Amino acid sequence: MLISGFVSRHELWPRVGLITFVAMFIAFGAVLLVTGKFDYQSIGYPGIWLVSLIGAGSMILPVPGLAVICVGASPSIGLHPAMIGIVAGSGETLGEMTGYLAGLSGNTLLQKHRMYPKIRNWLIDRGAIVLFVLSVIPNPIFDLIGLAAGGIRYPLKKFLIIIFIGKSIKSGSIAYACYFGVSAIQNLADNVF
Repeated sequence: MLISGFVSRHELWPRVGLITFVAMFIAFGAVLLVTGKFDYQSIGYPGIWLVSLIGAGSMILPVPGLAVICVGASPSIGLHPAMIGIVAGSGETLGEMTGYLAGLSGNTLLQKHRMYPKIRNWLIDRGAIVLFVLSVIPNPIFDLIGLAAGGIRYPLKKFLIIIFIGKSIKSGSIAYACYFGVSAIQNLADNVF
């Protein structure tokens, strides 16, 4: 027997639990950011994870996820760029569940976006490749990709694994670029002055 037209009883509670978990973390992080309680100088791995989760999970609230990755990777903070990639990748992967779950429901306004049918067809034809490539490249339309993946009922485990790998590579690459860029600028400044 189907409940709400798209999910059976045995699938309902895990999905409700996951939606609640993601919503609570996004709300908690949004409160920290809005109230100014989030200190960028002492972000650490948990801070990078939280900002990555909020940035990927929020379709409305603009969160500087890439900036936090760069700040965390600066030599003065002392975090390892590869670990930053994994931590940010896991936060972003969990955050992308909001779009996927919204796509499962089939009731989203973003499905009316002009790119949605094209993305949906790409996922039907070449799902894993499309998910991987578009998760490695920083892009503002990834919410549509999550919606489309949920809309076509792309397997959740595959979605999570592919997105985690792609987002970790993206975040790690950005962290290394910022680490070496800041180091080069500091070396140049030391030699010039």
